[in-house]
Amino acid sequence: MAGVFTVCILEPCCEKTEPGYTPRPKPHHIRTPGWSDSCNHLRSERRKATITTYKTREEANADDQGKARGGGTTDGWMYEGEMPPEGERFRIMPIKGTLTTHFWHGEPVEIAFPTIDLAREYAEEYHEYPDGDRHKQILYNIVGDQDTVVRWSSYTVKIGTELRANDWA
Repeated sequence: MAGVFTVCILEPCCEKTEPGYTPRPKPHHIRTPGWSDSCNHLRSERRKATITTYKTREEANADDQGKARGGGTTDGWMYEGEMPPEGERFRIMPIKGTLTTHFWHGEPVEIAFPTIDLAREYAEEYHEYPDGDRHKQILYNIVGDQDTVVRWSSYTVKIGTELRANDWA
């Protein structure tokens, strides 16, 4: 449908995920470099994705810029076109791990994408965190929005493979 712009945003779950939130200074007794003043809500209580359509790019930009905070890898996106119905969308399923241990499949991200290409572009884009750290997702799978069946993989997992979160990668 021409003339439709879709915006998907993860809404804030608390003041710590609101736009413009300034983290408090790192306490003296916490010396780990990765410490952040983020919320500790359970995954089920975390930010919920909302999908809104607009007739003009200007309206869509105003919504996107007003809510996407940029502090995480999945704050939101804008797409020129209509969002497909549930069951025809895609999610990013990242690979987590450390350099000294093993890798495992993470939970799929909360937001859905209308195309595999948009999900790939989003996963591979650098995101800057409030502490200035930059992050790029390198190992990930693109799965369905209602399942964890691989539709595309950045590291040659066979398409059609059913994955489970927390399984070894």
